[in-house]
Amino acid sequence: MADINLQLYSIKEEAQAGFEKALELTAKCGYSGVEFAGYFDLTADQMKDLLKKYGLKAVSTHVGIDKLKTSLDAEIAYAKALGYKLVVCPYLTCKTEEETIRDAKFLEECAQKAAKEGIVIGYHNHHQEFVKFNGKYAMDILLENAPSVKFEPDVFWVAFAGVDPVSYIGPLEKKGRICAIHAKELAKEGKDNVYVGEGKIDFKGIAAICPPSKYPWIIEQEEYHSDHEDGITKSFKGLKAVLD
Repeated sequence: MADINLQLYSIKEEAQAGFEKALELTAKCGYSGVEFAGYFDLTADQMKDLLKKYGLKAVSTHVGIDKLKTSLDAEIAYAKALGYKLVVCPYLTCKTEEETIRDAKFLEECAQKAAKEGIVIGYHNHHQEFVKFNGKYAMDILLENAPSVKFEPDVFWVAFAGVDPVSYIGPLEKKGRICAIHAKELAKEGKDNVYVGEGKIDFKGIAAICPPSKYPWIIEQEEYHSDHEDGITKSFKGLKAVLD
């Protein structure tokens, strides 16, 4: 049975109100692990105890570029203490080719430093990475200029940008550039983020390329048409039906 993890940004309101309650909800809804979006002032030992209490594992974390510039060593230490190996930058503006190259080279420096400690630096996309500069996607420019950085494709945003996730991810997987999959669903009509299984993303096709036995699969839910518990449960069940 495939492990399915939750990006805790999905329930950020619950996390802000009480982080332990957010972990309790995550476990209740069937998830095996979490991807962090902040540590809420918990030490690594405190976090480890909470995860153990709810039978969850940490698979990765999202860390903004500004924090990577000031706290990379601390992020590496936290990851090592909890036993996960993936630290992901979740956003770049990619406004120009020059800016994209500059940021990519910084992430490459981070990746080379982290690799010495057994930690992988990844990058998570939105839609702006699929603008083109001189006929080339910003995402491709980023990856070319950061050869040690892995890619955590958010398949919703890939599809949102009008790019087929299966076709785009496949060649990158063959080159060893994928580190995890963000499973987020795009509505059949329009641009809404619906629950997994209710939209048009070809998750079976993605799983054939990037099986959950090889890569962490992480649900991120940004929009809800029910309460949060119902939403993350429906997405969990929808993805489970595909992966199991």
